[in-house]
Amino acid sequence: MAKVSDIKQEDIIKSAIEVFSQKGFEQASMEGISKQAGVSKRTLYKYYPNKDALFEVIVDKLICRFDDHAASQFEPSVAIEQQLAELTLKQLCYLNSPDFQVIARMVMVECIRCPKASSVLMSKFDGIEDCYGLHQWVQAGIEANCLAVEDITMAVNQYVGGIKALVFWPQLLGHQAPPSNEDVAKVVTQAAKGFIATYQVSR
Repeated sequence: MAKVSDIKQEDIIKSAIEVFSQKGFEQASMEGISKQAGVSKRTLYKYYPNKDALFEVIVDKLICRFDDHAASQFEPSVAIEQQLAELTLKQLCYLNSPDFQVIARMVMVECIRCPKASSVLMSKFDGIEDCYGLHQWVQAGIEANCLAVEDITMAVNQYVGGIKALVFWPQLLGHQAPPSNEDVAKVVTQAAKGFIATYQVSR
């Protein structure tokens, strides 16, 4: 059972996202956030000393979707294309989450209009050593002599970027409904075929 304090903090974060989205980071106020959340300013300051701290928490909620991945083991005995597709679907499960899209859209807007907010986001991204958890999988595939990839970072970024070009950016920028599980699976499967066709070692 969730603690009352946890529920209050979640309400505050959701309210802060709404206020930041409506007014922008610079114009948003702690008073406005407290009113939106239905809590006193005293309660708000108990958890967050200022709106900068609140924004960092929101960015962390965004970042953790990228960084929270299960260990990725390369299995030479399993079809490589199948492995890649399954791993990718696990890593990118956040793509069709309405909650994630709201946060991502708000953070993106703030990064465009507020250099300070942008610096917070970029510093967080710089701390992620293995985006999406695919780098280790590709490296293991290379060591197993199943994949031939000269630049892992570029290959992974191109692979994931191609997927997000179809089932993330159009929805995020065009305010479309999040893609269905079926749509994401279809795009990931096709992208995995292309990746393997490019990098699989010929036998």
